[in-house]
Amino acid sequence: MQDLFFVRIGPDTLDDVRAFQSKSGAVAYFRRVAEELARYGQQIDGTVHIAPRLSDIVEYPDYVLSLGPRGGVKIERA
Repeated sequence: MQDLFFVRIGPDTLDDVRAFQSKSGAVAYFRRVAEELARYGQQIDGTVHIAPRLSDIVEYPDYVLSLGPRGGVKIERA
């Protein structure tokens, strides 16, 4: 079974995550949301959880995402 990349943004619960087939798809989704909020002066962080299915997600993330000072997405291994 192939692993999926689940994105959790801000205060979302694990039940509110979105699944993607690739890490790059997950990061691109986070970028769109974070850039939209940045236009209004808001900052948000996100996490990526790697698991084969939603029921296998654990609270501790695999990656932490944030917008960098120049607008790129910072991806930090958790």
